[in-house]
Amino acid sequence: MRLDELLLAEIWQAQWLSGALTTTENRMVRVVYRGIWTHRRGPDFTGALLDIGGELHQGDIELHLRASDWYAHGHHDDPAYEAVVLHVVWEDDLDEPVRRRDGQRVPTLVLHDSLAGPLELFPRQHVRPLGALGFEHCAPHLAAAAPDQLHRLFEEAGDRRLREKVARVQARLAGEPPAQTLYWMLADALGYHRNREGMRAVAEAVSIAELEARLLTLSPDDRFPTAAGLLLGTAGFLPVSDRERGLSGLRCDDWRRIESVWRATSPIVLRTTWRLDGVRPTNHPLRRLLSLAGLVATSCEGILGACLARLQSEPARRRLLEWLTGGPVPLGRDRAHEVIVNVVVPFALAYAEWTEDAALAERAAQLWEELPAGRGNALVKATLEQICGTSPLRLRSARAEQGVLHLHWWGCRQRRCYECPIAQLVTGIAASEPAVPGAEESRAGSP
Repeated sequence: MRLDELLLAEIWQAQWLSGALTTTENRMVRVVYRGIWTHRRGPDFTGALLDIGGELHQGDIELHLRASDWYAHGHHDDPAYEAVVLHVVWEDDLDEPVRRRDGQRVPTLVLHDSLAGPLELFPRQHVRPLGALGFEHCAPHLAAAAPDQLHRLFEEAGDRRLREKVARVQARLAGEPPAQTLYWMLADALGYHRNREGMRAVAEAVSIAELEARLLTLSPDDRFPTAAGLLLGTAGFLPVSDRERGLSGLRCDDWRRIESVWRATSPIVLRTTWRLDGVRPTNHPLRRLLSLAGLVATSCEGILGACLARLQSEPARRRLLEWLTGGPVPLGRDRAHEVIVNVVVPFALAYAEWTEDAALAERAAQLWEELPAGRGNALVKATLEQICGTSPLRLRSARAEQGVLHLHWWGCRQRRCYECPIAQLVTGIAASEPAVPGAEESRAGSP
């Protein structure tokens, strides 16, 4: 059995630990919840809940073979590690706790002294997969015997998630032009989960009104280089490196035109930290900014008009996919589908209410009902695995997929199992109205 950080993660995942745990400073540790494995994106486990020396701590867990790896890997200077509340190591070669970027000391637990038995007896083949949310599955028998009941609950939860998104969009529409709201939402969605903040910052620094005003009198050939030069220059990606140039698929002549726009306009460069480690080439923010520039440049009627026109045409989903996957640096079809689900539908519903456009509201609601499920991200897959176990369930709609995400964030992530409608089905407890977790908080905050 090879000793590496992956094995340490599996031990922590299974909580194959002795009954009494103490830090190197002799503080008792009780694991209330071990957290969720992050697939090595930042701290190893996130959302853990620990009792350390009688004080409750919620945050992240970082695992290392040696305590000194904390500094060797640069975590002491990385803001992504400022929520780490326990440093779990196989060997303590520092003899003192490490410090986070904010100066806080992180308690150390030596795993070598805390196992439930000899390492060679660890039942690795019987451990739930890394990324599993809990220790036991929630409702495998329901997934096998009554899948329609689960689908109904998922879709109800998906509708709930959509209503919350619409409310957030309406709040933005109250303070800025609709086209800016749509543009900001597109940038946010294209940032994926690691670079959303940077993408939003660019959309705020280079507003859609400014961008479309610059493009208004330009020829079709000049629109994309101008939009790309402004966005990439503001983001700090120009002049482009040879490696980054290869991410786009653009020709050398295209890059010369983009950089000439940048040199001529000299946009203010944002002080944005882009997270590029472990990012796939198609998710690189430079490529995503080029996709956003392409959307703006090819929408001659304006990004708002282009989006709404396609939504109200037939067939709406195909027309929207063509719009999102066109352009010099197109989005992939899967990402375009997610943009329709997470941006176009909630924006259209909020905009329809804001403009009192009943026809637009009906069209957006119809599209919501028709959208199929996508491939599902890691959270969807982990939550379904937690619920269904050995009886896998294939989601039928985007509504259901969004509902699984809602259950994850409102239920699984916050460990509110007894409020979950699935738990209520399993235990036979009558569900309260409404059944979806988080409804009580929303209703309490309503006027």
